[in-house]
Amino acid sequence: MTLAATAPPSPRPVAATTYVRLAGLVLALAAFVVALGPPRRLAQALGSRLGERTPVWFQRLLCAGLGVSVRPHGAVAAERPLLIVANHVSWLDIPVLGSLAPMSFLAKKEVGDHPLGRALVALQGVVYVDRERRRFIPAVNARMAETMRAGSPVVLFAEATTGDGARLLRFRSSHFEAIRQAAIADPHAAAAIQPVYLRYGRLGGLPIVRFALARVAWYGDTTFAPHFWRYVGGAGAACDVVFGDPIRVTPDMDRKTAARLTEAAVRRLASEARGRRA
Repeated sequence: MTLAATAPPSPRPVAATTYVRLAGLVLALAAFVVALGPPRRLAQALGSRLGERTPVWFQRLLCAGLGVSVRPHGAVAAERPLLIVANHVSWLDIPVLGSLAPMSFLAKKEVGDHPLGRALVALQGVVYVDRERRRFIPAVNARMAETMRAGSPVVLFAEATTGDGARLLRFRSSHFEAIRQAAIADPHAAAAIQPVYLRYGRLGGLPIVRFALARVAWYGDTTFAPHFWRYVGGAGAACDVVFGDPIRVTPDMDRKTAARLTEAAVRRLASEARGRRA
């Protein structure tokens, strides 16, 4: 009996919505970098607060281009200086959080090695950290404290890496020292940490199942480009951003205590969010 050769499966066609999403992404980048970037940089150079919401508009355009629906539960706390501490699931976390309010991010040094990445994060607001050189941590913490004291909340992904979206990793305490330094510099200020939990609960309008989390969660050895194309090749995601109550920070609170209290608060938010209907 002769067996007929089996043709390889046809590649999955790219949905028209993917092209629309990518077009929106390109337009968002162009609008921000070309049209809004120079005024933003001028305002920064002059020490003006004019244009501080420009990054928020950019991140909203970016989320629209990527098909990300951001669903906030609560809001950024009014306390200042403020350290926002969130779990880390994906490269999408930055546009998701940045679309809600003006804020700065702690970013790995490698992000600034590429000219485009350097231009984008500089306009957003960034403090770089080299995780391979721990001796630079005090300088990074000092820069974070300075940024927070100037009025901009700083976002810290305390797990120091991305996770699979299904569980939380242990929080690292190194950069919690920054908010303590801000509290020491001005003991009368309302220095605080705000715990935040990010939950990607839906894909294409349907509740996300565990095996599909990898389309959103960026972890392990997966490089950025393959993960990006895997994500944009399918339906968009919905992310719930759950804000917790601020944790007051006093000059005598050490970084390990701050990390432990914050991790416990984020775990409580995660438990509540998972019990809520997606």
